[in-house]
Parts: sequence; C-alpha cells; structure tokens
Amino acid sequence: MNTLYLIPGTGADHRFFSRLQLDVNTQVIEWTEWGNAQTIREYAEVLSLQINTEEPFGILGVSFGGMLAVEMSKFLNPSKLIIVSSAKSYKELPVIVRFARRLGVHHLISPWLIKMIPFAGKIFGVSKKDKRFFDKMIDETPAGHLKKTIRSILYWKNTDLPSGVLHIHGSRDKVIPIKKTQKPAVVEGGGHFMVYNMANEVGEIINEHL
Repeated sequence: MNTLYLIPGTGADHRFFSRLQLDVNTQVIEWTEWGNAQTIREYAEVLSLQINTEEPFGILGVSFGGMLAVEMSKFLNPSKLIIVSSAKSYKELPVIVRFARRLGVHHLISPWLIKMIPFAGKIFGVSKKDKRFFDKMIDETPAGHLKKTIRSILYWKNTDLPSGVLHIHGSRDKVIPIKKTQKPAVVEGGGHFMVYNMANEVGEIINEHL
C-alpha cells in the first residue's frame, strides 16, 4: 500500500489528523462542492477523484468520513479499509437518526446551532482545552455543506458490510454509541473526537493492522 487516504468527519479537515502518527504515507481528502450529489454514495464518487487508483492504496474515514469510505470501497478496490468512530451500515447508527429524519431536522442545522447545543463538546468527546479548536473547525464549515451532509446521513440505507474492514470505536462515543457496532477494535474511554485527543491509542491500533 503506497498511500492511506484520510477522510475527516463533518466539520473537520486536515488538522483533525495532526496528532495521528502512522507508519505509512498519508494524504487527506479535501472537501469539495457536492455539485449534483445528494447521497453518501454520490458524494463518495465525487471525492474519490482525489484518489490515485493506479497504485495500491487504503482508505481511512472518521465519522461521516467512515461512511464515505464504506461507499468508496464498493466501487474502488482499496488494499485496506479502516473506519473510526463511524458506522458500517445504517443499522449501526443510533435510533435518534430515524426520528431526526422524520422531523426533517437537517433543514435547521447550522454551524452556529451546533456550537449552541448545550454540552456539545461533551457529546463529541471534546475536552475543554480542545473546545476552541473544535469551534474553529465548525465555524469554518459552510452551512450548505453541513446540511447536505446531515441529510445524506439521515437517508443512508447501506446494509452491505464490507469484508476485511477494521472498525475502531471508542467505548464512550456518545454520537454513535458502541452498543450497535459489530466487532469493533475498542479504545477504552474513547469518545467521538478520539482521533484527535487519543491519537496515540488510535494510531497504535491502525499501525498494528497496516
């Protein structure tokens, strides 16, 4: 595997992986306009244009990035598929997603609203010292991109479990609780933000499987 492509979660960018030390060359997938894409599969096809498929490669996705990685694995042929703090199918998402879809909450989502949610930092597993970093990334996320992302997650219907996937999940993830996750590599005490604030633990598991 020549390159491991990293896909961050919604509202995050290359800075999210700044503490992750991996024993392989990495390249972060950059967010682009959705264009006509409406679903996770369609947006995965848009972002996949950044991947050089002429050489062996792997894909690592975090949160929403993990769902994109799962969809990419269906039409690409990655040597390694890794998802962190994410879901392999919609069945691993929390029940609240179903209710949110019925209520159409994606129309109300904005970066400002996320920051104003009481205890948002605790829900995402962000420590007080990292809260400013978290808020800055959310602030820099275009509202239109955020709404399309949330909508695509709410209507994601994937049931195909990719073979050979390494799924790393935190035992204290409150965004995507671990109880529905099938056969994860568990990071004890890890929350949804653990790629950043528990980078050593996450990196150790990834390096063992490279």
